[in-house]
Amino acid sequence: MQPGDRLICAMVEPQPAGKTFKQWPLHVTIVPWFRAEVSSYDLSMELKESLSEVPAFEASIGKSANFGYQKNKKVVLVRLPSPFVKIEHRVRQILKSYKAWLADETTKSHGPYRPHVTDQANERLRENDKFYCNKLYIIEQKGNHKQVVAEVKLGHGKTGKTAA
Repeated sequence: MQPGDRLICAMVEPQPAGKTFKQWPLHVTIVPWFRAEVSSYDLSMELKESLSEVPAFEASIGKSANFGYQKNKKVVLVRLPSPFVKIEHRVRQILKSYKAWLADETTKSHGPYRPHVTDQANERLRENDKFYCNKLYIIEQKGNHKQVVAEVKLGHGKTGKTAA
């Protein structure tokens, strides 16, 4: 991807804001690479508000599968039902309101959202593993590495609004 492209994901292990990496940690992609005329901070605030009633949750891992163009990416599926499906839908709605370019919508391979964790070089999850999700992360491509540029905490409830 190009510098400045962003992605929204949940991490299996929490990551600090500002962290950079070349090799992906285990994660669930919510929305793959996109470009939008909105700052990561403003986007994180809008996501926080939109997802305010989605509590932190435990995700459970199901069966293995193969994804990708030639089905050569080994993944494990997140068991459904999962809050990831609702989260993905809301995030896409917000990005579309900004007329974002979404990488997966430019290909013919975009289908229904199936939350999953892609195996990494030295890490993978197995069926019946579980992980706790209490944050989403906005990741930005920065040259030959990626950086956590913003986070969105789940389960905080609505803030800053009062009834009229």
